[in-house]
Amino acid sequence: MLSALRRLIFENAPRDADERTRAFFEQHHRSIILQTDYMFMVLMAVQWIGGILLAIFVSPQTWSGSIPSVHIHVWSALLCGGLLSAAPIWLVWRHPAAPQTRYVIAISQMLWSGLLIHLTGGRIETHFHVFGSLAFLAFYRDWKVLVPATLVVAADHLLRGLYWPQSVFGVLVSSPWRTAEHAAWVVFEDVVLLLSCRQGMREMWSIANQQARLERTRDIVEQEVRERTRELKEAQVAALAASRSKSEFLANMSHEIRTPLTAILGFTETLSDNLKLPENLEATDTIKRNGEHLLGVINDILDLSKVESGKMTIEALRENPVRTLTDVISLVKVKADGAGLALGFEFVGEIPETIQTDPTRLRQILMNLIGNAIKFTEVGGVRVIGRFVHDAHNPYMQFDITDTGIGMTEEQVAKLFQPFMQADNSTTRKFGGTGLGLTISKRLAEKLGGDITVVDTRPGVGTRFRLTIGTGPLDGVNMMQNPMLALNEKDQAKTTTEEEKHNIQGVQILLAEDGPDNQRLISHVLKKAGADVSVKENGQLAMEAALAAWNAGFPFDVILMDMQMPVMDGYQATRSLREQGYTGPIIAITAHAMEGDRQKCVNAGCDDYATKPVDRKKLVATIARQVQDSKMALANS
Repeated sequence: MLSALRRLIFENAPRDADERTRAFFEQHHRSIILQTDYMFMVLMAVQWIGGILLAIFVSPQTWSGSIPSVHIHVWSALLCGGLLSAAPIWLVWRHPAAPQTRYVIAISQMLWSGLLIHLTGGRIETHFHVFGSLAFLAFYRDWKVLVPATLVVAADHLLRGLYWPQSVFGVLVSSPWRTAEHAAWVVFEDVVLLLSCRQGMREMWSIANQQARLERTRDIVEQEVRERTRELKEAQVAALAASRSKSEFLANMSHEIRTPLTAILGFTETLSDNLKLPENLEATDTIKRNGEHLLGVINDILDLSKVESGKMTIEALRENPVRTLTDVISLVKVKADGAGLALGFEFVGEIPETIQTDPTRLRQILMNLIGNAIKFTEVGGVRVIGRFVHDAHNPYMQFDITDTGIGMTEEQVAKLFQPFMQADNSTTRKFGGTGLGLTISKRLAEKLGGDITVVDTRPGVGTRFRLTIGTGPLDGVNMMQNPMLALNEKDQAKTTTEEEKHNIQGVQILLAEDGPDNQRLISHVLKKAGADVSVKENGQLAMEAALAAWNAGFPFDVILMDMQMPVMDGYQATRSLREQGYTGPIIAITAHAMEGDRQKCVNAGCDDYATKPVDRKKLVATIARQVQDSKMALANS
């Protein structure tokens, strides 16, 4: 049963108080009761010892004059004090926080007050033990504990005041009003303690209510977090699904566009070889130029998609930076010459013979920067200066590309590296371009440990871009004093020509390709290079033809396997051939050029990978290399 006071508090509790508040209140109150029980358990033992000391040193002088002796009070302190302390201590030990425990403690404590008053001969200062004991009992914050304590004090003072006043007041005769006076002071303290208990209970309830609210708030927050986490997981799943869909769409788009481009560019180049009339050559050149432009746009979109999705892989290979820039200059020089522009380059100071970088991506960045400089320059020229910057912690190569072109304003520079943006929208119409090249180049430069910045630009005067890339570790790398001369000497030392490397005369090739246009184009390219070509229009027929020739002892030298065909695609056909013991070289040839497509082909069992539109020289070189490697492996076995 709750006390009347606690019931009153509960009835007046805030409306949002609930059972959890009550639970916290009860838990807090119980902890206070336990602490008070243990306090009284110690106090009972201390009082017993104190009572014995009073009986030995104080009682003899109080009751028997100045001659010390073992008085009956010593025995009363030992026996009565032991009984008064034993019962509460045992109850605290066996039944802590029980109501009967604190009631017994209240009665025993007040009896202890009476015993101590008796042992001191009724000294007035000892009466303060009564008030101190009541104050300690108020620690329980249970007003009912004060009732038996008050009744014990009143009864003790009344009975001893009537029959043995010397033991309680220190006088032989006492007035009944003295007992009433003591009782009044005790009641006064009870009122004060009752108000204190009431205030303490209210504070406990307030704390419990606040704790319950905090717990409810925590539960709400945790539920909200769980809900938001679930929503985030669903959003993440949806985002991943969208990303997969985007990747699949881009891959399919790439395939569908590259496949016809293969035929367009390939047959255009074939036509150019056999045309003599200027107007026909101009027409084929126009088709080829626009086809290559469309292919460049597709590559830019795919590269941006790879960079933004974090799937752009960067290799770390040893590369000669001088040769890299020289190769790029040789490729763009035709464009510069056609525009009537001067194109020059040089290296300043010592240059590392090799650096650790991704050669393909470095060429891509240089091609874009130098190509842009040529595109936006109408008069004058473009100059590229390369130098090595020796930084103890982060050495890097620096390429400055300076043109005498249209230049830019500060506002144009601010949006220069944003996707699908050009410095001026009007330049899109005048000069062309998607606005992706610089964005991709800058992000690639960052992945190579460097950056691209605009060092200087003025409208109508020109622009200077600066490309920096990390060199990687240079331990043991030689420094070239005159890099251009050193490079020319190495070029002159070559004894094997490209034609010798790329000879496929008499090579037996099985071409698995479902597109009639691509069948004719690739067959024409390979036959022109001297190979014998057999064509199959799906993976099933190609697999059967390859196994038949293999088992007959006249295997094909190489298989060109399109990876997307009807009946059986190239992945299935390649895996099936490998499972049946076919060890000849298989080269994947596909319009899928997304990140991971090469590895997918290799995982299926292909030895190499070529993309559409096909590059005639690269395709022939790849075939020649695989045939040579296969012959060397066969000879070594």
